[in-house]
Amino acid sequence: MSATTLHLSTESAKQLIASLPNLLYIGDVPIERSYHGSLVLYRLLEDYPAGSLTIIETGTESISAHRLTDVPYVSLPMRSRWLDTRFHSLVLSWSMMRAARPDFLNKLSELNFDAVVTVGHGLGWLLAAAVAVEAGVPLHLIMHDDWPRVANVPQQFRNWLDRSFARVYRQASSRMCVSPFMREDYLARYRCDAEVLYPSRAKNSPDFETVPTRMKPDDAQLTIAFAGTINSEGYVRVLRQLSQSLSKIGGRLLLFGPISQDAAKQHGLDDRHVVLGGLLSPSDLIVRLRNEADVLFVPMSFDRLERSNMEMAFPSKLADYTATGLPLLIYGPPYCSAVRWAHDNPGVAEVIAVEDPALLAATIRRLAIPTTRLALGQRAIEVGRTFFSHEAAQRTFHAALRVAEPRS
Repeated sequence: MSATTLHLSTESAKQLIASLPNLLYIGDVPIERSYHGSLVLYRLLEDYPAGSLTIIETGTESISAHRLTDVPYVSLPMRSRWLDTRFHSLVLSWSMMRAARPDFLNKLSELNFDAVVTVGHGLGWLLAAAVAVEAGVPLHLIMHDDWPRVANVPQQFRNWLDRSFARVYRQASSRMCVSPFMREDYLARYRCDAEVLYPSRAKNSPDFETVPTRMKPDDAQLTIAFAGTINSEGYVRVLRQLSQSLSKIGGRLLLFGPISQDAAKQHGLDDRHVVLGGLLSPSDLIVRLRNEADVLFVPMSFDRLERSNMEMAFPSKLADYTATGLPLLIYGPPYCSAVRWAHDNPGVAEVIAVEDPALLAATIRRLAIPTTRLALGQRAIEVGRTFFSHEAAQRTFHAALRVAEPRS
């Protein structure tokens, strides 16, 4: 590439960035460098032009040290203290119905923005939709989970919730779904198409060309790692099955994330071969996984009640997992997004699509052979770059934001 071409490309990129709207984020998901949806949003917005972004957090307030640099944050909590009681489902229903009340709208009337972006989770998306209508600007909707079916609300309230979500989904000038499976389901359900916006790696994520060299020797102890949150009994159950299988072959389980020793004990994950690695920065996590683990575990819940979210949500950990060059072990039902993604990309992972502890144990014994792991790790690197690069996510997101016209 010539210097002139490079210069033109750089100037073109600057012009595209400069053409982005003054953006107002309103949502329950805090935007911070932590984990889960918060980290996905942080990475999506970390390149946004200084002075063109304002963040309104309507749920849990982010930690100051983990925020985007030079971006104004405002806390506008819509959460009632009664949400932490046995009346949670009723209070959540009541709160949603009042989410766009006038006093909230008045607090945002002095802000300067050309577009609103939100995440369909909690309460903030309803306020975001109302603000966009009031200001006559485009609304951009990001979906990480199937909120109309994930929300813990009484059955008699679900029709109202789905109608409200359908209205906002159709109102949006752009819609971004975390997986093609969510996009397909919502297209059939709401008759509106969307872009697929996979989770992405960080801007300065470590990038490796090959699998770790230490995978080549025949290690005496197989180490499997899991990084993430443990937020349902379905996940706890499969992690216990993994732990039990490893204990039988003298293996080791590494758990990274916001899990305490007490929580590990409560979940039955406190055996001597289980090591808690804590919550690390993404870059440190990738390096630590590469240096210490042999296989990375991707569990999905087999519980029937979680089926909808397993079908459509997508495990954000795959963005960083695939950067390590380590083989993936996906354990989940055949309809879940991770299993379907792996089947669409042959060779990217070892997949077990039935809940069977004996089959899990047999697969782990096979993965204890180093040569079995090498091809899987290399394939994960190649596929991960295609799906989860920072640049690919930015292109999709920025193109969506340039949709200029609001929809009624």
